[in-house]
Amino acid sequence: MTPQEVLERAFDKGQKYFEWLDTFHGPIDKPIVETVEKACGTIWDRKGKRLRCHFVYWFSEPYQIPPKNLELYSWAVEAIHTATLLHDDVIDKAEMRRAGPSANQIFDNTVPVLSGDYLMSDAIHQLSLKGHPLLLQGMCLALKQLSQGEILQYQNQFKVADSEDYYRLIYDLKTASLLKWAASVGPTLVDSSDKIHAIDFAIAYGLLYQFTDDLLDIRGTHTKNHSQDLKEGKLNWAAWKVLQNDSTLRNCLIEDFTEKKVSTTSINRLQKSFHTNSNQKQLHEFLMLAKTDCMKPLQFLKSSSLRYLCSTLVDFTVNRVC
Repeated sequence: MTPQEVLERAFDKGQKYFEWLDTFHGPIDKPIVETVEKACGTIWDRKGKRLRCHFVYWFSEPYQIPPKNLELYSWAVEAIHTATLLHDDVIDKAEMRRAGPSANQIFDNTVPVLSGDYLMSDAIHQLSLKGHPLLLQGMCLALKQLSQGEILQYQNQFKVADSEDYYRLIYDLKTASLLKWAASVGPTLVDSSDKIHAIDFAIAYGLLYQFTDDLLDIRGTHTKNHSQDLKEGKLNWAAWKVLQNDSTLRNCLIEDFTEKKVSTTSINRLQKSFHTNSNQKQLHEFLMLAKTDCMKPLQFLKSSSLRYLCSTLVDFTVNRVC
């Protein structure tokens, strides 16, 4: 079986475990106000990769935990993720989400924010009623991290970060927080020493995944125009690294940012500088270091099949930009 087939099989298997999510339109507790469910459904019904749900099952499989016992946790992490997307689209003034109009375009800003609040509250409520106490605590911590990550990113709009520490912090707070929680579910339920290594992997993978997303943002994809982050005043990690080797681009952006805008000149300059051989080489080297960081904690996991699956996921993530 090829690595690609291994990954596809794992995704297919995981999807069967939580296929009930496909027809589940919102919170476990039916909201009194129907608009709440409709707003949440604008994102929920269009699905997504549901990587966090897969993490719940993949990191629980070595302990032979019955899939039924994981349903609450897979729902909770998907609910929290959906709520953050509702909030994100309001903050970013997004018009589209998952190939359809965003909730704030269909309703207004108020309905998606309050509906996201409801979804978060219900996830915590359900975890408090039926979940493991440590996983309830862990989700509360993840929400605190997500909130701080959003604020930090908002505060740094139209700014050039002083160092890479900013990006490591923001990606740990925003991208890795729910992945860490999802990977910890299985080990927590059986009190396994694998928990710390699963969390370490999730942290490293969150950084890797976000960095590849940054690269794709600069390149552009068939569903997204290039440099969208920069157009919104957000200098992502990959663009920041390019900036370090191009003083002209840096000066252009600093000048733009003082006026809370990004000029076409700066965007074109980023594209040109990004595609130079020297920057491509540097970005690739950093990508390989991020890959190595993902592989380190895997050697301590007891399950060889889980180690192989995670390493295959890392390879797949790197290959999408190589």
